[in-house]
Amino acid sequence: MTEARRPDVSALTGRRQKPKPRVALCHPRLGYGGSEKRVFWGIEALKGDYDITLITAGDFDLEDMNRYYGTSLKPSDVSVRQAWLPFFMRRNAKAAALRGALYQRFCRRIASEYDILISAYGPCDFGIPAIHFIVDFSWDREISRKFDPLPPSFIYKDTLLRKGYLKIAEKLCDPSGRNIFAEDDLMIAVSPWVAKVMHERYQVDCRVMYSPIPGHFPYIPYADKEPGFVCLGRISSEKRIETIVEILSGVRQKGHDIHLHIIGEIDNTAYGRFIAGIVEANSSWVIAEGRRYGKDKIDCLAGHRFGIHARRAEPFPGAVIEMMKAGCIVFIPGEGGQVAVVDHASLTYSSTDDAVNKIDMVLKNTLLQGELLQHLAVQSGKFTMETFTREMRSVVKAFFDKHSQGLHL
Repeated sequence: MTEARRPDVSALTGRRQKPKPRVALCHPRLGYGGSEKRVFWGIEALKGDYDITLITAGDFDLEDMNRYYGTSLKPSDVSVRQAWLPFFMRRNAKAAALRGALYQRFCRRIASEYDILISAYGPCDFGIPAIHFIVDFSWDREISRKFDPLPPSFIYKDTLLRKGYLKIAEKLCDPSGRNIFAEDDLMIAVSPWVAKVMHERYQVDCRVMYSPIPGHFPYIPYADKEPGFVCLGRISSEKRIETIVEILSGVRQKGHDIHLHIIGEIDNTAYGRFIAGIVEANSSWVIAEGRRYGKDKIDCLAGHRFGIHARRAEPFPGAVIEMMKAGCIVFIPGEGGQVAVVDHASLTYSSTDDAVNKIDMVLKNTLLQGELLQHLAVQSGKFTMETFTREMRSVVKAFFDKHSQGLHL
């Protein structure tokens, strides 16, 4: 999407309208994940009261984003500014450290043009106070490696070449020198678990604000659903798709005739090829659905009885909540932001063997399945678009009111 500007309404009406506060909503690369959902629903929440510019690095298709995230944004709702990147980086996700350095440098250079700066994907060194959504810990190597495995690729190993590459990226970033965790910035965690980790690591107190979980699912009687599993989300190493297949293979060995639908794009990365090989080896019961939109996605989720997730320390389990809203009984690892969301010991596992045993127990007990469905319906009902919209507007207004002294609007 190229840069667009709104028409001058005052020129059409003959009246000079008071300009709206200028918001820069920033994300380094727009794809198909939870942080991007926050970007586009954030624009939906704010577009009536603010002049919004989306700052990113890399191309995206607004119409495609609307279909995937359920928004109804028009080009006139938001201006777009692209951070400069070398041509080879614009259409792929490689060289993330270099991309991030160039992106933050660009954001810092233009930051003073805006009244409110919002980083939708982790802390960003704007050089001035801003709102930062802490959505995961990919920006902190120590925490990230503690919870998530590295992708199966030589380029991520601690070689001299990689250390040199990271040094170059750090130099290109040219940090402002501000400590955003000790300055007048607002940190927003997407779950109480993320807030806890932030406090332990940086001694910073974060406000908790859950991400938007849109979607309305049809009621399908439980008996009419397929007795199979779905998993949903990005196909990347931290999601541990291979562990899901291993768990459900163990469940099948206990005599349960189940299958698995993997909803998400399996790309041509090393991890994507690894998962494609696993799918092919288990093609009699594992189905790769690819990326699903709208009714196709809704029907696939709502048409199955069970869901499963395997990321050990999911900061905010948007995919888990979607499966819950669709009427799936969802099994999760016992760590991260997802534990408080599901909040049931029968659905929380500590190892592959524990997962196999707990799923086996639930599948054998229809009475327990009914109780779990009722419990998860109550839990998923806590996450509404109305709550996100209200909190997003409240946070941005409070931040603007606090920092608007001296602004000439």
